[in-house]
Amino acid sequence: MSITIRIYTVIFLAAIFPAFRVMAANAFEDNVFDLESAMQYCKETELEGPEGIWEFVEDETQVLIKKESRGGNDYDIVIISTPDCRLKPGDKIGSLQRSAKRGKYKMNLFVSRNMGIFTDSRRCLAEYIDKEDAMQVQPLKLKISVRTMWFLPKFWRSLRISFDNPAADLPHGLLRIYPRNEPTKPIYL
Repeated sequence: MSITIRIYTVIFLAAIFPAFRVMAANAFEDNVFDLESAMQYCKETELEGPEGIWEFVEDETQVLIKKESRGGNDYDIVIISTPDCRLKPGDKIGSLQRSAKRGKYKMNLFVSRNMGIFTDSRRCLAEYIDKEDAMQVQPLKLKISVRTMWFLPKFWRSLRISFDNPAADLPHGLLRIYPRNEPTKPIYL
């Protein structure tokens, strides 16, 4: 099929089926599919706030955070590179939504894919720290506690188990790769 026939087919299907409207909108966006095209996007665009190239440190995944393609005030999170074979460069895996507090965002990340469409997003808090070129992420926590005094109170008083994992206190999040905040003037000692 030639390209013009494909374009007319997508437009026709978008007019008939609502699900194809999303595909049609995404088909005409400028695609970011590797580190080079992401850097080109960053160089040609006036970046604001958290926009730029970031790395999920624990997952060795690089993403581009850019203004959402629909023209709103939120940001899209787009895969650049990842060792996860279920994801491909250019996939939009989530979004950042502004909040009332400067530097704090609601981060939505998709956790599953059904028939090629990302589904089931999880929400967490992302705090952008400009000075450190970092974004700390705090996921939703579920705490369940049972008062041990209700069941076998003498047993629980005699048994105490605790452990301390200092690595568990390290913050989770992203580090900015490009553009980094560099001092404007050299610092002389």
